[in-house]
Amino acid sequence: MEGVADVQNVDNVTVFSNTTGMISPPGPSTLKTVFDIVIKITLIIIMFGMGSATELEPLLKHIKRPVGILIGMLSQFAVLPLVTFGLAHALMLPNVPALGMLVMGCCPSGSTSNVFTYWVDGDVPLSISMTTVSTTLAFGLMPLNLLIYSGSWTSDDLVIPYINILISFAMTITPVILGILLRWKFPKIALVVVKVGSIAGAFSVVLTLTLLSLLYPFMYSASWKIYLGAILLPFVGFLFGYIVASIFRMEHFQRRTVALETGIQNFPLCMTLLSLSFSRDRFAEISLFPLLYGVTCILASVVFAGIFRIVKVFATKSSERKENGCTENLQETIETTKRFLDD
Repeated sequence: MEGVADVQNVDNVTVFSNTTGMISPPGPSTLKTVFDIVIKITLIIIMFGMGSATELEPLLKHIKRPVGILIGMLSQFAVLPLVTFGLAHALMLPNVPALGMLVMGCCPSGSTSNVFTYWVDGDVPLSISMTTVSTTLAFGLMPLNLLIYSGSWTSDDLVIPYINILISFAMTITPVILGILLRWKFPKIALVVVKVGSIAGAFSVVLTLTLLSLLYPFMYSASWKIYLGAILLPFVGFLFGYIVASIFRMEHFQRRTVALETGIQNFPLCMTLLSLSFSRDRFAEISLFPLLYGVTCILASVVFAGIFRIVKVFATKSSERKENGCTENLQETIETTKRFLDD
């Protein structure tokens, strides 16, 4: 029957194809159209909320003294591509999925990192600055990294989606600027917008996980190596981002920010690059890793935020116990002193 999908194995990677032998991404559909529109609207709301959480003075401080931004860019465009390259070789992935993994690791950070930074009490102005700068630098550093590392798996030129990078930049910076202005002029209203943006972020996480699974179910048929790589890469990004920030003695809340910016890549940009660079019959195969990464990256970020919240609760309780103990000791000292004076 025409259009019925079957399963093929290409270079040890299981992909879905139709009976005509064509391996392709899902065609335009109502679900995909709704997904694209809703995600874009949600992104604008999120960035408007994150802008509303950003005070102008700390942001200008990062711009005037961009030490934190430079450290983040070192982690983003020097450390992560090299780590991704090494991880793909260590896992001995086949050429095509390895290339998909490399493209993912060379992408700039995504706006999702901004809302997770807010959830872990990170440096939101630094996060926004890093996202903006990394998106801008992606025009040159993304093709440079791909040129340096992709030779292990392909000799083809990859098409860099410059228009999509510009769109990503505009969708990030415009609502952020509006949010910053709102906080400057109407701080009380801005507090409400921040909460709305945070809720929109949670909604976006659930929606993305759900619709990715519905639109691209073939990704769950990937080999265990691709699964392992997709699980490891976000955590490796978090780890190396945190290490680099620690080496430069950044504050702990800024280390968390750099870790998230390094570990969360711009997944839609990666998918656009792959769709422009490869024919439809290879898209499903090369998109396996980025698709799984889109799922595991969100889950890893949730774990990251969850661990922080748990540690914060225990630290707060421990601090309260110490404070109560000090208060009790002080009270005992006062009462003892009083009794001594009375005697």
